[in-house]
Amino acid sequence: MDNIIFICTGNTCRSPMAEGLFRARGGEEKTGLAASSAGLFTQDGMPASQNAVAAAAELGADIAAHRSRMLTPEMARQARYLICITGAHYDRLCELYPDCADKVFTLVQQDVADPFGGDLATYRRAAAEIDKGVQSVIERLAR
Repeated sequence: MDNIIFICTGNTCRSPMAEGLFRARGGEEKTGLAASSAGLFTQDGMPASQNAVAAAAELGADIAAHRSRMLTPEMARQARYLICITGAHYDRLCELYPDCADKVFTLVQQDVADPFGGDLATYRRAAAEIDKGVQSVIERLAR
């Protein structure tokens, strides 16, 4: 099965929510793509933030077991699609992996602000934006 990887900075808030919501909305079944996520500037093994877990759960996605991971060249090469949460992530990804530029996209037109360190309401806003983007991605890629 081909992969779709959601990309953010630390892989503890936005991209794990996107991965979880993609699964919760039936994205894997509808598109034939296995969802995962990664960060551009992170350490492997960190848990998703508590507020990200809570906000995602309110929308039906369970990301409690998530652990962060750094995007590797091999992951980027093997992915079918690399979906960035912001334009800056998009630019950095194209700079790091120019040979992958044809499969790099942003989730939504406007950047989803980083909720890191914010209260639950901040995470809920980010999760709602991400959810809309994820649903749009699923609709476009559905078989």
